[in-house]
Amino acid sequence: MLGKNKIAIIAVVIFLLLMLSYNVFFKSETVSLPDESSATLIGEDLIKIFNELKAVTLDQSIFSSKGYLLLTDFSKSVPQQAIGRPNPFNVIGRD
Repeated sequence: MLGKNKIAIIAVVIFLLLMLSYNVFFKSETVSLPDESSATLIGEDLIKIFNELKAVTLDQSIFSSKGYLLLTDFSKSVPQQAIGRPNPFNVIGRD
């Protein structure tokens, strides 16, 4: 049995040796980790935006102004409709 698979085993061993030699000689091992100062910079913009949003105020007098009160509501109510199948993913005819 070993004789029949001899070529496949040799090919796998050669492939593994090639991968090992590539990782040892050609692959760079530089891994850059963010330091604490860059981590604080990442959160500072979020805190700045949050503080700006907290400072936003809405003048409530706009809702009692003449222009707001003259606005017309063109919305339409949605009529009641028949409810579909209890399980839409079930086979048709098996409701």
